[in-house]
Amino acid sequence: MKRFHRKRVLITGGAGFLGSHLATRMLAEGHEVLCVDNFYGGTRENIEPLRDHPNFDTIVLLRGRPDRGAGSIHGDRCRLHWPHQSGQPT
Repeated sequence: MKRFHRKRVLITGGAGFLGSHLATRMLAEGHEVLCVDNFYGGTRENIEPLRDHPNFDTIVLLRGRPDRGAGSIHGDRCRLHWPHQSGQPT
């Protein structure tokens, strides 16, 4: 008998096409998923269906001014992080 081990999965770019589908698959298999994205290529709409799943969480990486875009973020199911501005290109 095969033993199931719940995993904690970190998906960078989780709001993109591939990342959101991978997140859906991992949640369907019973794993916990942490999506990290800056929404440069992905969209909030890609992860909207996953938002209320109890094993799904999001960290949004924002560059620049912290007051831009935060109003449409998913409240308590999302963490915001503004990386240190080092002058290095992304």
